[in-house]
Amino acid sequence: MGMSLSYPLVNEPESYVDPDFDEESNSMDFGKELHDITLSFCYDMIQHRIRSIREKAKFQMMDDDWPSFVENWKQLYPEWTTDDFLNLRHQFEFFDICGDKLLNFTDFCAALDLVNYSDSEEKRRALFDRADFQKYHSINLEEYLQLMYDIKKGMPIVKRPETEEELDQSDVQELVNKVAHLDPFRQMCYGVF
Repeated sequence: MGMSLSYPLVNEPESYVDPDFDEESNSMDFGKELHDITLSFCYDMIQHRIRSIREKAKFQMMDDDWPSFVENWKQLYPEWTTDDFLNLRHQFEFFDICGDKLLNFTDFCAALDLVNYSDSEEKRRALFDRADFQKYHSINLEEYLQLMYDIKKGMPIVKRPETEEELDQSDVQELVNKVAHLDPFRQMCYGVF
């Protein structure tokens, strides 16, 4: 005697097969087309999930061996300090709303809104597509670093004073003016946000 409950069928199960369906007709093409669309939609989701798992594993490796990652990045971006890389990583994680260690276009626009980047959606899309050169529809940390590096190229770099005593009142006003005219990346690195 089994322990599971069973219930008799009250209604006959629904059948979703068209009784007038003819395999030789053109309606078969519609079913195949619908199946292909479903597969392509699921394929993108599966690829995104696989990429997310890989990025999460990279972040775990970064946690375990942060200095070696920073040394590798310093070779690519020699102007940045260890603190810059740490700030950029924290910014990336802050902007990653889903927690999948990838920035999609929505996350990217939220990040741009946060830093008062007021360009049109077309320019934002172009900026996102430039960073997403592998066409995964998302940006990982390395692509984010490259994007920030590209944004800051040619922008003036303001050196932060070591202590408040090093500043006099005229220097403070000059520093505020310089920071106000910096690009959003430099402002973030400077600690404005």
